[in-house]
Amino acid sequence: MIKIALYFSVFVIFIVALVIINNAVMMATLQRVREIGTMRAIGAQRTFVLSLILIETLFLGLSFGTAGTVLGALIVRWLGRVGIPAVNEFLYFFFSGPRLRVELGLGSVVGAFLVICATAAVSALYPAVVATRVSPVEAMSTED
Repeated sequence: MIKIALYFSVFVIFIVALVIINNAVMMATLQRVREIGTMRAIGAQRTFVLSLILIETLFLGLSFGTAGTVLGALIVRWLGRVGIPAVNEFLYFFFSGPRLRVELGLGSVVGAFLVICATAAVSALYPAVVATRVSPVEAMSTED
């Protein structure tokens, strides 16, 4: 039961991250409508614009995902050495001793990194499709 609650919590966290990343990429895309329209007017294909937005988001996901994964792994490693203290009897029972020592496997780190990259890629799909629908004439005629 605890395992299901943990997986559900992680699922909710990634849904929230997906919405936040989607919102940021959508705002960045909407701020560059004129530039996208200019690229389309000089011959950029829709697939080029789509790949441009996706690659940009994947690069950001890779760089910040790497930083977050390394920072998280360092924190968990430090907690593994120091331990989380059991401050009451319930935690002493739950931890099976005076301190909980956490461990982190390489598979968990790699899995978390891959999920972060997949979340970034999925969250960039809608803004990238919106960017491909920009009409060159309308985009260049709009004012900021």
